[in-house]
Amino acid sequence: MTLSLIRKHDQQSIASRAEVADRFLSRLKGLIGKSSFDPGEGLLFPRCNSIHMWMMRIPIDVVFLRKRAAEWVIVSVHSGLKPWRPLPVSDSRADDVLELPEGTVHRFGLKSGEVLCIAS
Repeated sequence: MTLSLIRKHDQQSIASRAEVADRFLSRLKGLIGKSSFDPGEGLLFPRCNSIHMWMMRIPIDVVFLRKRAAEWVIVSVHSGLKPWRPLPVSDSRADDVLELPEGTVHRFGLKSGEVLCIAS
């Protein structure tokens, strides 16, 4: 399944093609082996509050989200996570994680407290 995620207050498209990793194999693979992650792409991990960077080939931005009805509140953001990072990145307050191409957090100025929702 693919979603289009926008920032609620200004309707800015954050990820027009966010794949939902809701199956065992898609969650296991994630972005491993991917050599590029283009603007507009994203990978949403439902029911997840921790990711790793082992075996990753590209740097990414990560947004930790708390589910609220049909939208998500950003609880924390991490920019430019490097491949092969030895420790997991997590936020115990999060319900879901959104992985984005490096630079997305900076380009949109994403920060805690902002609300993302599915474009209609």
